[in-house]
Amino acid sequence: MTVTPVHIDVSAETGALPQQTFTDVAVVGTAAEAPPDAEFGEVNRYSSAADVSEDYGEDSDVHVASQNVEQMGAGEWYVLVLEETEHEDEEVTSGETLENTPALGEAGVEIDGYDVVYSTDDPIEEGDVEDGEAHVNTDTGEVVTDDAEPATATYSTVDWGGLDELKSQSVNRAHLADVQAGREHIGDLDAFTGWAAGAKVGVPLVLRNIAEYDSDQEAMEAAHEIAGYVPNGNVIGLTAKGTSDDIGALLLGDLAVNEPWYNPYFGTEFPVSIRRIDGDLIGDPDTESSFLGGDSDGNGPVNVVTSVGGVNTLWKSVSTAGAASDYQYFDVKMTEIFGEQILEDAMISTRLREDRIPFTGNGKTMVGSTLRGALDQYTGGPNDPFADYDVSVPDPDDLTQDDRANRKWTDISVEVTLTGDAHTFELDMTLTV
Repeated sequence: MTVTPVHIDVSAETGALPQQTFTDVAVVGTAAEAPPDAEFGEVNRYSSAADVSEDYGEDSDVHVASQNVEQMGAGEWYVLVLEETEHEDEEVTSGETLENTPALGEAGVEIDGYDVVYSTDDPIEEGDVEDGEAHVNTDTGEVVTDDAEPATATYSTVDWGGLDELKSQSVNRAHLADVQAGREHIGDLDAFTGWAAGAKVGVPLVLRNIAEYDSDQEAMEAAHEIAGYVPNGNVIGLTAKGTSDDIGALLLGDLAVNEPWYNPYFGTEFPVSIRRIDGDLIGDPDTESSFLGGDSDGNGPVNVVTSVGGVNTLWKSVSTAGAASDYQYFDVKMTEIFGEQILEDAMISTRLREDRIPFTGNGKTMVGSTLRGALDQYTGGPNDPFADYDVSVPDPDDLTQDDRANRKWTDISVEVTLTGDAHTFELDMTLTV
């Protein structure tokens, strides 16, 4: 036998899933011309914004977003650019829709002989269309002209189905690069957030700079319409006054370097210059007709980047789902998705590792132990997402013959209580003289 000072025992364990990070992020852009050194529709991973510049062009939307993601400390992120297709001089009858939808908001819609006004109405109210105007809903593609005459439209579209390429990279958060959304973007937003909901991806959604409107009130009303068009617990809408910076990419970068259940309220410091906005307009989630409270029906709540103690930070962390939803806060939905993922991964790993999970008391123990083991490491601590949980696995004898024949262990119940995060505090102070 060979004499050696080092002895190594080697073993192989098969069937384990790769460890997920749960906070992989991507910036998504669109372009009419092919990138200098990349392809439309391909997903590339970067650790340097300079490399993004070389592949996609200096000051391209994805380069600007990547600079902000990198600035917030993200070590890696993905980039995807989708191709824009122009549709020129298309005839459309007033009250009918464009042949291709959604119309791309960044490119806009041009209608010969009319001033285009973008609408979130579905259908568009003919009485709202003033002389010389053509109203357009970029999501439905409906066009209504003031004189009910046919129109000639030029616009662009993107195949948003290309977003599915991000699924292969298990992306958890994604952002439309360097977009400040106005009413013209609702088609893009509906497609993007609809994909995100199905893919279980969180989306920072930036609304147009408040200072670009004639008044803060007008900006708020527009924000409610746009955010209210895409009500979704996966979507965290945000806006600021006086900055053209891609604050969504800054938030995306911060989400990349924090836990998947991270609450960005007061946690994210935005290195941008902003202007003051009236606190009454910012409001609170329970104050309707404010940015945070949504419109008079509570629809379209939007977070505001504001200065608190000299730090530019996010005021609250409401999603666009609204106060009536269980997913009013962005981190609640993200925590739920995280919980689903760790339970699914744990069960798949156990199923791959074990020869069988029998319909017996031993199998019940295996299932219960797997689920409890997955939750234990994230439960009970002050920084853990879960306060407590309860796992209930039915006895094998309680399963139906059909379920057993189809090899399904049904009616497994997992109830989890979130740790939560206190946002506001009410104190009674008594002064005795």
